[in-house]
Formats: sequence, structure tokens, C-alpha cells
Amino acid sequence: MKVGVIGAGFAGLAAAIAFRDNGHDVTLFERSADIPETSAAISLAPNALRCLDILGVREQYPPSSVSRQAATIRNAAGRVLIRRTLAEFAGGDEYTLAPRSDLLRSLLARLPHDSVNMSSPVTRVDSTGEIEVEGRRHRFDLIVAADGVRSVCRNNLWQEATQPRRTGITAWTWIIDRRLTDGYGAIWGRFAEFGILPLHDGRTYAWGGARPGHADLQSYRDWADPLPALIDAADSERITSLELIEVPPPRHFSRGRVVLIGDSAHAMRPIFGQGAALAMEDAITLARGGVAQLSRRRRRMYALYWMSRNASLVSMPKYKMLAVARDTALRLAPDSVFASSVGSVSRWTPQAT
Repeated sequence: MKVGVIGAGFAGLAAAIAFRDNGHDVTLFERSADIPETSAAISLAPNALRCLDILGVREQYPPSSVSRQAATIRNAAGRVLIRRTLAEFAGGDEYTLAPRSDLLRSLLARLPHDSVNMSSPVTRVDSTGEIEVEGRRHRFDLIVAADGVRSVCRNNLWQEATQPRRTGITAWTWIIDRRLTDGYGAIWGRFAEFGILPLHDGRTYAWGGARPGHADLQSYRDWADPLPALIDAADSERITSLELIEVPPPRHFSRGRVVLIGDSAHAMRPIFGQGAALAMEDAITLARGGVAQLSRRRRRMYALYWMSRNASLVSMPKYKMLAVARDTALRLAPDSVFASSVGSVSRWTPQAT
């Protein structure tokens, strides 16, 4: 089968690898000239590690001692609400974190050069399996649309309410060139939240999100340690800042010979750190089980989409009394509630080939 893949993000690269490993003729198109350098990192929870194993790059990102690293969720004043290991926060026994650009390059390296077309923006997609790239037409038996939240494929073929939605939330990511001794986990306050995690290469990854009207990073220098020091140490030129965009899952993932996967189909708020993992799950499921098997994932995608939206009400509430109620509830909640909620997010079993 001739498979055309649009997009060289996690969904697209995983799809190209998975289809090629299953014996199909794969061609990938990406509008950018190269994998961009960013200050973002990717959480590799148990489901993400299973995907990397299938895709042949897991040995490059082995779970390390950070899996057992103590971590907390605290409020802005520093009061501990939940204390676990990083692996437990990820919903399993293994966990690591990798720079986004590094991981994408590792996946790209698994594909032969002649199957990858960089600097090749797709301008038109037809449900019959035809695409147009810089005025030239290409025909495929299957087109995998993995071109992100502003997907050309989705805009061309999906007419229902699946267009990107602005959240108004500003997100920051940055990397510090040293490892901390403690302070890993998340800080939840009012209007904003932050996370601090160890990268597998010895550096520290920091991220944050703030509601509209509260997007001044410097205004959080009075929050709990080590956030003030991380803000001070941040290189302003290397901080990535953007507005979070979400895409509700469509009623159907396919139109004729075109299939949506990854952020093209279901971009979510990143509070669970599952965007890359879910994209790779989509790709592997489609390559192994076809559109019918992918369609069975809609319930999981829809549930996680709404869980990520509702989680923002907890992690960055607008009202003081909601923040107080959250702090009390998290401190008193039994371990079983926490284990069940995080376990359901990272629980995924790939279909056998």
C-alpha cells in the first residue's frame, strides 16, 4: 500500500515508521526545512516508552534514576499537597524526560532519506487520496494527516466543529543547564501553574501556564522555591512562549482515504504531558489495526480531552476559595484515588501485529 504522511511531528514520524515496518511504501511531507530547536521537553510515561520500544528508539531514552526521584505538588506558598516519585506521578514504574527536538530527530533517523520530503508544504488534500505539494500532485492509497493544530487536511475535509479553539492560556517552557537537588514536581496556585522536572541528560526543564491577564512570568518570583531561581536563571531568548490551542476530537477520524491523527485530531492542554504519547499511540494503532481500530480510540481521546480541560480548573483556579478547597481535597484524598486517575491516563496496550 502507498501511504502518504503529512507532518514530521510525533504523530507523522511514528506513522511513517510503523507503516514502513509493516511493509508499506511510505512518503512523508513536512513543510519545515528541519526539526526546529525548542525549549520544550517530552514526558515519557509508560505508554510513551511502549511506543518508543515499538518504533525502535527506546534504548536511546532508558528510564533512569529520575524515575525514583521524589516529587511533589505544592501550592504557591510551598505547602505540600501530594508527595510521590516521578514515576508514580506518570502512572507507572518507569519514567524519563527528553528534549523534544532530540526525540524527534531520533525518530526521523529511523526513516530513509529518500522517503522524507522536508520543505514540502501540502496545500491541498482530496478525500480520494490526492495531495498537492508546490503545484505537483501525488496520489496515495492512504493519507495520514498529522500536520498539527492548524492542519490543512482537517480544514479541507472536516466541516464539523473540529476547528482549533483558543484557550487564552499562555504557556512557557525553558531549560536550565544544571540539575536541582530537590524541588521537582508541580506548583499550583491561582491563575497559574508551573512544573519543574529533571531531563535525562542532567539538565532541568521548567514549564508554566497562566490565565489571561496573568501572563507576566516575572510576577511569579514570589512563589515557592525553586521557581524564583529558575525564573532568574532563564535565558529570555531561549524561553518559548505561546498560547495553548486545543482541537476537540471529531466524530469520525477518516474521510475517504484521509485519516486524522495526533494534534490534527485532538490537541489537548498539556497538563498530563501526554500529547506526544497519544500521537504515537494513534500512529501505531492505525498502522497495525487500520481505521476501524483507530476509531475505537475516540472514547479515550474524548475522555482525555475533557479531563485536560477540567484539570485546569484545579491546577489554576480563578477564585481563592476554589484554590483553598483544592488544597484541602488533595491533602486528604486517599492514595487509591490518585493512583487510579493517573494510571488511567498512561494505561495503553498496543494491538499485536
